Amino acid sequence: MPEKQLEFIEQTPSGIEVLYQAEPKRLYKVRRPYSKGNAVVVVYPGEWLEVPSVTTVLDVLNKAGLPWWGQGIGVEGVQKLHNLGLLRTAYMPNGNAVLTIEQEGQWVVAGKELIVDLLTRTKLTVNHIRDDAGTRGNNVHTALEQWAEDGILPDPSLYPPEEQGYVQGLLQFLEHVQPEVVGSEVMVGSLEHGFAGRYDLDFKLDEERTVVFHRTPKRGPQWATLPPGLYKADLKTSSGVYFSHFKQLAGYEIAAVECGHPATDGQGVIHVNADGTYEFVRSIAVADDFLTTLAEWRSQEAMKERRRSK
Repeated sequence: MPEKQLEFIEQTPSGIEVLYQAEPKRLYKVRRPYSKGNAVVVVYPGEWLEVPSVTTVLDVLNKAGLPWWGQGIGVEGVQKLHNLGLLRTAYMPNGNAVLTIEQEGQWVVAGKELIVDLLTRTKLTVNHIRDDAGTRGNNVHTALEQWAEDGILPDPSLYPPEEQGYVQGLLQFLEHVQPEVVGSEVMVGSLEHGFAGRYDLDFKLDEERTVVFHRTPKRGPQWATLPPGLYKADLKTSSGVYFSHFKQLAGYEIAAVECGHPATDGQGVIHVNADGTYEFVRSIAVADDFLTTLAEWRSQEAMKERRRSK
């Protein structure tokens, strides 16, 4: 079996080098070589500079929403247990309704610990849902990468049943947009602002395309015209498209331009769904939207350091 590659180094068009390390911990580093006069570029202005990833920076936004997200997952888990008949409603002598759970052949009042144990055994906890979503996202991203690198359209039937709809949504997007790949899994970094990351796709359109930009249960798909031009895109399998996704694309755009890649005419999220549909949602973020979040991340890191030094 070939040895797993743990480090990747990308030299960008502007000369900035970006290093990604997978283990023992995931991290990014950036540096820029320089030369004196006509000398060969062999000297560096310093060692590698470790920088946060774009997604790490955006964690300052995600953490604020995690308790609410976790609460929703817990509610959905209890609903599923009730629908499966593993939790039942019973009525006390005073008429109050309670949830009950089967224990050793008897139905007893379901306290918090018993419900958490049942959620764990049925893999409905927040951790299980998070890990499943991560696996799903990785597999669908791999499908996009294989198409972008080799032109191979993914076959949904080769994926687990719970992932097939997302792959079908990706196929719909590719069929409607017919993008021309300019770059895939592009690694970029900013020395000016101190961050790095890797985004999914740069694609070009030579003529306008009609794409689904939004859909609702009542109105169904809503269509828009995507003009010719160069676009930056990230694939998402999340339950929705959020402002943090737009900020993520804005960060990638900042770093890509500094790395010498051409500025795009627009950025967007390829949002694929479990029911086999997609939306291409154009980003409304600008550079400052990401940079203000980066400043907040640095502020929080500085506060952590002050707390550690006390």
